[in-house]
Amino acid sequence: MKKDLSILIVHYNTPGLLRQTLKGIFTSKINISFEVIVVDNNPKIRVRDWVQKEFPFVNVVMSDKNIGFGNGMNLAMQHTNARYYLVFNPDIAVFDGVFDSMVAYMDAHPDIGMLGPKLLNPDRTLQYSCYRFMGPSIILYRRIPILRSLGFAKRADSEYQMKDWDHNQVQDVDYLLGAAMLVRKEAVDKVGGFDPEYFIYFEDQDWCRRFWLAEWRVVYNPNIQFVHYHRRETAEGSFLEQIRNPLTRLQAKSAIYYYQKYKGSINPRHAYSVSNSSK
Repeated sequence: MKKDLSILIVHYNTPGLLRQTLKGIFTSKINISFEVIVVDNNPKIRVRDWVQKEFPFVNVVMSDKNIGFGNGMNLAMQHTNARYYLVFNPDIAVFDGVFDSMVAYMDAHPDIGMLGPKLLNPDRTLQYSCYRFMGPSIILYRRIPILRSLGFAKRADSEYQMKDWDHNQVQDVDYLLGAAMLVRKEAVDKVGGFDPEYFIYFEDQDWCRRFWLAEWRVVYNPNIQFVHYHRRETAEGSFLEQIRNPLTRLQAKSAIYYYQKYKGSINPRHAYSVSNSSK
């Protein structure tokens, strides 16, 4: 029987946080029908045995190697049986009724393909999780300390993170952080899953761009909230330490692919707005 919601989690190296996230899911109040799928994506830190023992209703899907975030989610989606898929990180705390609220909002707005919640830091301050599409210069501004401190770089980064906008309002956005994205199965059937060329980084931005190109709205809803224990691993340490970090090199590879893929393209959200304002 088809569920209302499939909660999809790709696990790599945070078993303690995964346990807390699963506990939060199964102890929260949920009235809709749902399932949880965990992709065990790290052969060196297997979680299948203890997950199946502690959370017998979780479907654990094994990957024989680390296939990355997007490909892990694509693998999870092959095992789903629901109207909506929730792309979900294994480091998120949930509140009662939040999954019901997300599904109800999507049911009430059939033109929305993807919905993102407000994410909070552990101290309950706002975590920026909706963005304008990133220009290549933003990567440099956020990585090079001497640029990061300059006024024009700060303004550009602030605009990218939408700090000029009231994050207590529901609004269409360019793209959402991949930590928590509720997507409509009907939209995924038309758009496709994550682009398999991204091992990690930029896959969420790419996916949202493709949703807009297929004329599915991407919406941020601050009335739905989670706590996210977020780490920006590529931004930790000195500049030289960041350069030596393998994740930084993966980010650079994804960025090159992304900007080549969409070179010369206009913002599809703007095109959607113009097209629909004339109807």
